[in-house]
Amino acid sequence: MMKTIARLHKAMMVLEYFTSHSWVWNMDNVTMLMNQMGSEDKKAFNIDVRQLHWAEYMENYCMGTKKYVLNEELSGLPAARKHLTKLRNIRYTFNTILVVFIWRIFIARSQMARNIWYFVVSLCFKFLSYFRASSTMRY
Repeated sequence: MMKTIARLHKAMMVLEYFTSHSWVWNMDNVTMLMNQMGSEDKKAFNIDVRQLHWAEYMENYCMGTKKYVLNEELSGLPAARKHLTKLRNIRYTFNTILVVFIWRIFIARSQMARNIWYFVVSLCFKFLSYFRASSTMRY
C-alpha cells in the first residue's frame, strides 16, 4: 500500500504545476501560419489539430505518462481492460434492469403511460413490418 501511495504522491507532485494553474490558449498564430503555408508545406508539417483522432491521442498520452513519467510497467493493461469491460457490462445490465423495473412500475400505475407504451410498441412493429415487406419486394 505504501508503494501505491508513494506513486500517487509522485504523480501529484509531477502534475501539480499543470493542474493548479489556469491556462488561456490562443490559436491566432497557428491559424495565420496555416493560411500562409503552401500545399507542400501543409503535407510536410501537418499542424491542423482538427485532424487528430482525439480518443487515440488521449490514450497514447496517458500510456506515455504512465510509462515515462511514473515509470510504471504496462504489463497489467490487458487484465485491467478486461476488468473494466466486465464492470461496464455489469453497469449496463444493472441500468437496463433498473430502467425496465421503474418503467414497469410506472406503466402499472398510470393508464396514460400504458397507452403511450402501447403506441410506441405498435409504431415499432409497423416500422419493422414495413422493412420486412420492403425487403421482399423485387425491383
